[in-house]
Amino acid sequence: MISLLLLLVSAFACEPLADAPESFQVAWVSPISRSVRARAWLEVVRVTDLRAWIHERGTDPVRLLQGLGMVGRKPKARAHKPYKVTLFDVKRDWLCRPVSDKEPGTDVSGVAVCEAPQHKGLCRHKKGYTGCGYTLDTESSIRGLDVFRVRWEVASALGFCVMPLERFLSGA
Repeated sequence: MISLLLLLVSAFACEPLADAPESFQVAWVSPISRSVRARAWLEVVRVTDLRAWIHERGTDPVRLLQGLGMVGRKPKARAHKPYKVTLFDVKRDWLCRPVSDKEPGTDVSGVAVCEAPQHKGLCRHKKGYTGCGYTLDTESSIRGLDVFRVRWEVASALGFCVMPLERFLSGA
């Protein structure tokens, strides 16, 4: 029994995260109808990681939503609703990582760990939330993309670009 528990714990141990450059582009994927207030937190991924995922796995929007942990293995109607991608230029210091087993403010691969309220899955990301700073690909049950959290008011400081998910997928 104890060996089974040790096996399960080691199977769910967090994997290392990629270093974050000083500044880079991030993407927030959300339903077209979703809006947020200025102080709301967004869960974002690096655009380069997102594009690499698309090149490797294809341009199916539902499959991408599963890769981001936003819909389950058997996606319901909401996965087939229209989504948008909002792109931001950000600085590393504006972000935090949702890593639940580290102290808030601790540096993890160049980015501080989020404060305790941000250690939980955000709306529409709970299915793939790991608490490790990356998503769970809900279709294949493997590690997904590294994620960050940022407030809208901070992320939008340098401007942003919004486009339908399908357009982003066709140009990735």
